[in-house]
Amino acid sequence: MSMAELMRAVAGLPAEQQKELAAFLLHLRLRQDPEWRAEMARRIDDRDPAHWVSLEAWKQELAAAEGQG
Repeated sequence: MSMAELMRAVAGLPAEQQKELAAFLLHLRLRQDPEWRAEMARRIDDRDPAHWVSLEAWKQELAAAEGQG
């Protein structure tokens, strides 16, 4: 199955199954990339509000990233 076929198949899944797949892929990434895992843990544990991103800024960043893909 090509990546395009896989992406079309995933797009056709119900939202709940897409969420389950996203969680599984995150699990795989955490298992396979300890450096990424450590970075995500560091960011999640960061208590300095100066380092936080507002929800609105995050949405804008996500929209810009989707426009590039």
